[in-house]
Amino acid sequence: MREKKIHKITKASLEIKKMDNEFQDHILEKVTDYDKDSWELAVDRGAMICCVKNGDFIPKTGMTARFYGKGFGWPVRGIEIDGHIMYYRTPQQAEEDHRKMCEKADKDKMKVFKKNKKKMDKDYDSLPDLFKKRIDKFRKNNPNFRWEYENYEMFCCKEALKIANVLKTADEIIKWKDLPWEEQKKRVDISDGHSGNTFGCAVNLACLYLSQCPENVVRQYGALAPLVGSKEYGCVPRDEVKCDAK
Repeated sequence: MREKKIHKITKASLEIKKMDNEFQDHILEKVTDYDKDSWELAVDRGAMICCVKNGDFIPKTGMTARFYGKGFGWPVRGIEIDGHIMYYRTPQQAEEDHRKMCEKADKDKMKVFKKNKKKMDKDYDSLPDLFKKRIDKFRKNNPNFRWEYENYEMFCCKEALKIANVLKTADEIIKWKDLPWEEQKKRVDISDGHSGNTFGCAVNLACLYLSQCPENVVRQYGALAPLVGSKEYGCVPRDEVKCDAK
């Protein structure tokens, strides 16, 4: 991932860096001249990251790269290679950047929602009652669900109905889901825009819809709940959740 926000390294930030123990050291296994502004660094354990170029310094295989941050799965807020600082953000700077990024993402989501609202309303009206009740549950439990997550959830619901309407039984769906992608497409005209998560959710909802207890379509957790949490998504009323393990 390319690091776009670069803070000027000041004396104050360098003083903070001296006491910054939140880092991991890695050996560079491969260095690629990615473009005029950045290097692509491959390190031990298979991780790769784009790093901004800084002056005439050229990182090389075998050098030690120090990544500042909480570790795997978290943003890298600074890189130092063999004592040469490529860039650095203090924890406070990184937190502020993250806050601004989230604010921008929310504004962008709201713009997309306003643009697509009429189509989303039409899609909702076309759903069978059980799927409408499913969407209604999320809307009730999360007042921001419509602009934050409904587009994603609606995609999964519509794809689930495609699958159920063609394959007719849960047993057929189970057989179909293990076919190669090309064979799946021949039998059901599913979208090319699936991720592993949306496909899994659509298959699961389709099976539930054709089961002996189709009401479980309403009860089943939301498409993005495994990633953002049940309370955040709207699977349950927010005031009923005491401990939300995400």
